[in-house]
Amino acid sequence: MRVRFGARAVSLFGAMTAVLGAVSGPAQSEVPFTFTVPQSQVIVKISEPALRSDPVEGARPGYFKLSRARPLLILSGWLEPAQQYKGLEAFWAAELRSPALTGATAPTHVETLREGGWEVVAYDVSVAGLVQVHLRAERVEANAWIDLHLSTRAADTSKTAKSRAELLKVLRQVQIVRK
Repeated sequence: MRVRFGARAVSLFGAMTAVLGAVSGPAQSEVPFTFTVPQSQVIVKISEPALRSDPVEGARPGYFKLSRARPLLILSGWLEPAQQYKGLEAFWAAELRSPALTGATAPTHVETLREGGWEVVAYDVSVAGLVQVHLRAERVEANAWIDLHLSTRAADTSKTAKSRAELLKVLRQVQIVRK
């Protein structure tokens, strides 16, 4: 379970929805996509031009989601206080306790790596004859924990290495800028 910035931040988020829409919800032709929350000292910039804002109704404060239909790419992320991040090993152990990653959907081909300033867990999940390829990328910058989740799918396991490389390419385009 993650602890949020707090009740004050939640009310600030609600009050700042219009402002954040301007900061984090660019028109479809605008690149880069930028995201921040009022209490954060960072802005997340994503320069992949084909990604579009994909709002999730009822999403928690500090969350964003972008997607592209073809080829499928989903990039979502969160901003959290830096003190909530206990390191990649603890983060991944907590993720593995999630019901979404147990049983038939348990991760396979798990690999940890570094990509620039990011700590990354790469893994695959087999679902209904397809392989979902995932990256969880973690970074602490300016008292903020940036948590990104990139995913796509592959027709079979022979294509997962290529899909993983494509996700890493998108991750390299993400910039973290201090306010």
